This record gives sequence, C-alpha cells and structure tokens, in this order.
Amino acid sequence: MGAVIFYLSSASALLALIVTWQAKTVEPTLISIAKFNLMVLPFIYLSNTFLGLGINKGHELTSNLPLMVATQGLFYNMVILLLSIVILGDKVSVVKALVAFALISSGIYLLKS
Repeated sequence: MGAVIFYLSSASALLALIVTWQAKTVEPTLISIAKFNLMVLPFIYLSNTFLGLGINKGHELTSNLPLMVATQGLFYNMVILLLSIVILGDKVSVVKALVAFALISSGIYLLKS
C-alpha cells in the first residue's frame, strides 16, 4: 500500500504544481497556455503514469476504484491548498478548507467501509 500512496501523492503533487505554476506565470491566452502545456508535457505524462500505477495497484489491493480516486482527489486538493497559499499568495480560509477536507475524508471513510 506504500507504493500506492507514493504514486497517488507524487502524481497529485506534480499536477498541482503544474496547475499552480501555470496560474502564476502564464497569460490567459490560448497560445500561451498551449505553449506551456507543450513545455510541461513530459511532466504531465509522468504524473498520469504515476496516477495510473497508483489507481491500478490500489484497485488490485482494495477492489474499490472509487476509494482510490477519492484518495487521489484528497491528495490533490491538499497540495493545491498549500501551493495556492505559498506560491500564489491566495487568501484562503483555512477553517473552510479543513471542513472541506473533513467532508472528503468522511466520503473516503464511507467508501472504505
């Protein structure tokens, strides 16, 4: 299960970093975003490969695909919150974010049981 957590969390962190970096540095035009996506394509490929490995290995262990996808979503949202505050300087309500994470965690608990 350690490998599953590694793959899902690494892929989520890499995708979140790409999205955050794009929001910070790329102009909101089609050409700029297309150029950025071509530039980060190897990293997107790597993160999607890790997601595939994590979800497939996790499904093999748990026979619960929704659990794996929800777990990956939790990892992704946690990293997005952190990067939004640190890199973008967004003013995010930590209390509201914690409530949202509690709701996601509740859903994961329900899926797991």
